[in-house]
Amino acid sequence: MAATAINLPAITAAGYAALQRGDLKAARLHFDQAVVVNAADTAVWLGLAKLHRALGQSAEADQALDRALELDAYYFPALLAKGDMHSERGDGRAASAYFSAAIKAAARYQSLPDEWRAELRRAESLSQRHRRDFEAHLLSSLTRAGFDPSAGGRFAHAVDLLLGKREVFSQQPRFFYYPELPQVQFFDRRLFPWVGALESEFAAIRGEARAVLDADKDFEPYVQREGNRPVYNERGLLDNSDWGAFFLIKNGVTVEANAARCPRTFAAISRVPLSRIDKRTPSVLFSLLRPGARIPPHHGFMNTRVIAHLPLIVPSDCGLRVGNETRRWSEGETLFFDDSMEHEAWNLSAEPRIVLIFDVWRPELSVRERELIAATLTAVDGFGGPIRPWTE
Repeated sequence: MAATAINLPAITAAGYAALQRGDLKAARLHFDQAVVVNAADTAVWLGLAKLHRALGQSAEADQALDRALELDAYYFPALLAKGDMHSERGDGRAASAYFSAAIKAAARYQSLPDEWRAELRRAESLSQRHRRDFEAHLLSSLTRAGFDPSAGGRFAHAVDLLLGKREVFSQQPRFFYYPELPQVQFFDRRLFPWVGALESEFAAIRGEARAVLDADKDFEPYVQREGNRPVYNERGLLDNSDWGAFFLIKNGVTVEANAARCPRTFAAISRVPLSRIDKRTPSVLFSLLRPGARIPPHHGFMNTRVIAHLPLIVPSDCGLRVGNETRRWSEGETLFFDDSMEHEAWNLSAEPRIVLIFDVWRPELSVRERELIAATLTAVDGFGGPIRPWTE
């Protein structure tokens, strides 16, 4: 018999109708018509799976669902049915995997039939239940092994990733990537033993920042257009004074007039082991984030430096997210982070926020590595020959 000799939609509908009224023998006859002529589609195999489950034939039901998923790996009802079967067998991990896959598969459909929507809600509920059960099991086991979930740290971060409470973020610098550096979002301040001396000057630095803020007109937009580069404004920051900067050192060059206005700040920062690359780093600035302003998610230029924030004037409702970790600034306490990871900041208050920003080398880099990185980027900046035409 040829595949075209049967009316597949009619046969499928008749099979499901027979299932609905409990006539398993008739259902089997209808579905088998499609199987015999090799015309069975996902709906037919799903119907056969339902039939086998009704007959208590678990292995055969599994095989039928597998055939449906061979035809369409994202077939929502079959994924959900596989999850149900594994759940009935007590295999929570497998069930959770199929329920999660079913939820993701449902998002691929432009619209879902009403009965599928109800099933989707059930899948979401079951998936959440399995997730809670798994979390309780895991934390109970780790607690017996001596783990304190409230202690934080690298292992707690790993557990959160395993439980899906955090996302994996990695270094994605816009220009220069140095391999094999640890993926660290916020650095332990103990890696920077000089920070205490800088923070001891907090009151004087804050006072100088306040004087600049009172003048206000001296802050320039942090992101400005360059005459010799294409201009894009993808994040709305270009020439936007919501994110303002008062530079003491800009791209490795001291801004003499500004440094003279802030002598205590300049003296304190001069004792910090700043990263130094000719015409690039360091940059030292008072960073102003105006009321209601938000710096959208973005990545920094390279992953070989650490960005430091010494918070000076910080109202409530301000924050900084780096990767999957969010922190609030605390006045006088320096934060160190890797800006090559996705990060964003906001000031949702009615007052301005100011932090002193500067950059230092990553502590993992040797002196020789720092020298070679600096030489590399200096060489990049030294190349400015004419572009050869494509006709050469």
